[in-house]
Amino acid sequence: MRKIVLVRHGPVALKATGLLSFEAFGVFVDAYESAGLAESARPPESLSKQLADVAAVLASDAPRVRETLARLDLRADVVAPDFREAPPVAPRTSLRLPVFAWLALARARGEFSPALAEARHGLRRRAGACAERLAAASESGPAALVGHGWFNRYVAAALAARGWRKADGPGFAHPWGYLRLERRAR
Repeated sequence: MRKIVLVRHGPVALKATGLLSFEAFGVFVDAYESAGLAESARPPESLSKQLADVAAVLASDAPRVRETLARLDLRADVVAPDFREAPPVAPRTSLRLPVFAWLALARARGEFSPALAEARHGLRRRAGACAERLAAASESGPAALVGHGWFNRYVAAALAARGWRKADGPGFAHPWGYLRLERRAR
């Protein structure tokens, strides 16, 4: 049985509270992109067990992912911006909203706005290419992608379209989230 584990980074050392303007949300996103992990963040044992036998690791080049690799005691074979999260593109509005609402609006806009169709296609192309790399790497042993929740969802969908099936994991809604996919060896 071939195995691929998709991992979301650990909790970021940046929190936003209160209501943010459109401009303040943009500042938050920029700060989030350069932030590392919270000092106290430690991976759950269940995740470490999933990664104990991985032979190949792909990773995003984001600081929070690099720190996640270190806390998981993993070395990435490939670190690339192609495995980065798609940046949230929030709609301009005069409303002041909490971060989670801005993120929800940005993700919805990214998924459905005709103006962002090319960016959406680019994200799907990157996820498909990542799925192909992971599938090829898994021929020599279990493979993993350490990256971001939203991008990992696209990679999981691309792998499912290629015959991979979910075997375990809570998904990517929270930091340290993961999904293990399996496929019968040919």
